[in-house]
Amino acid sequence: MGTWTLTIERWHPATVNELLRSVRTRIRRKKLDREVIMAYTWQQKIPKAQGKRRLSLHIVMGKGQRGADPDAYFKSLNDACVCSGLLVDDSRRYVELTPVTFSRDWQHWGTVLTVEDRHGEYP
Repeated sequence: MGTWTLTIERWHPATVNELLRSVRTRIRRKKLDREVIMAYTWQQKIPKAQGKRRLSLHIVMGKGQRGADPDAYFKSLNDACVCSGLLVDDSRRYVELTPVTFSRDWQHWGTVLTVEDRHGEYP
């Protein structure tokens, strides 16, 4: 069992509202999310998921940024985590989502994603 933290400065996962703007925007944002999560997963050598994992998401907002609804961040983020191997699947059997937390730092905004193995825990 293990716990890993990805601290990604100057990036937030796409929200559901961003994904609904246009097909071109959805494709571009989801691709960016996949590339960012894959790069940080590879850089930190996080092993591929073998079972259930807990995802904790903390959004650090910068100057002039507004937080979205707490559930708005998970659609694209979960897909990116599956693509990078952080999650086996984004169904409830393989992922436990914790409530999103928010803070503000005008200079160092970004995202903190914590991934924790939860082997042996199935609904």
